[in-house]
Amino acid sequence: MGSKSNEFAVGLTAVLVVSLVAALASQCSGDDRKSNAASTVKPHATAGLLKPVESKFAEPQPEPTSAEPKKVTMTLAEIADTPGTFGQFKKFVAKYGTADQQKAVKHLTGWRGVSDGAYPSIDATSDFPTVDYEADGASTVTEDLEVRTQYIAEAFAEWWQIDEISVLKVIDRGGKYAAGVSCIRTDSSEAHGSCL
Repeated sequence: MGSKSNEFAVGLTAVLVVSLVAALASQCSGDDRKSNAASTVKPHATAGLLKPVESKFAEPQPEPTSAEPKKVTMTLAEIADTPGTFGQFKKFVAKYGTADQQKAVKHLTGWRGVSDGAYPSIDATSDFPTVDYEADGASTVTEDLEVRTQYIAEAFAEWWQIDEISVLKVIDRGGKYAAGVSCIRTDSSEAHGSCL
């Protein structure tokens, strides 16, 4: 009887092993008896709150940039004499300037250096028309150009780290007359271009 019970135990073990292997195989390959419907199990509410583990080999994330742009720290003479500064100024105004500043600065075509006077000044060339001071309505045109020049000076002051009282002169398309003159200060428009 001992050999029969050993045979029975081996047989029973073999049946259990085969059943276990069959059960595991059906789980790995998917059970055909299950429905193909989508699972109704919902993800745990805290699943999105888990943070990934940082590896010492992970690439460093860039630091957030500040909303305030850096100001140009050159002198007025250096700005006028350095190639590329005019383009930098126009890009700055296009990105950070007010609508009035952007409209006014679009008329600028370059700057041509610092002229001598009571204050250092930068002469910005433009496509503004030459004003016929004897024509009707000349005063209205002149006032408009003065206001636009104030917006340009305001934008310039926001771009430049002011280290001296300075004047911005906008030269008309003829290159002979100043279409507008304004002190370079951040509140130029409210101060009506005054350096005081």
